[in-house]
Amino acid sequence: MVLVVLPIKFYTKPKCSLCDEVRIYLNWLRKDFPLEIEEVNILDDPDLYERYKYEIPVLSFPDKFQVSGKIDQGKLKTKLDQIFGQK
Repeated sequence: MVLVVLPIKFYTKPKCSLCDEVRIYLNWLRKDFPLEIEEVNILDDPDLYERYKYEIPVLSFPDKFQVSGKIDQGKLKTKLDQIFGQK
């Protein structure tokens, strides 16, 4: 059996309470899903800052699917269920 790991980019910045909530939820989801989370601080890149400054937190999936802002935990779990073929 091959374990597939899903890489997700997590665009964030310091002192972001919504980002903190998503970080906690992602850590909880890692118990059920093999996730590789790459946190990207948008303050380190002027282009990313301009692109995401009003949208963070942003989760970006390999299939170009993105969720941002106040992320609905139920919808995120449903997306992961679909990706991993779970019900």
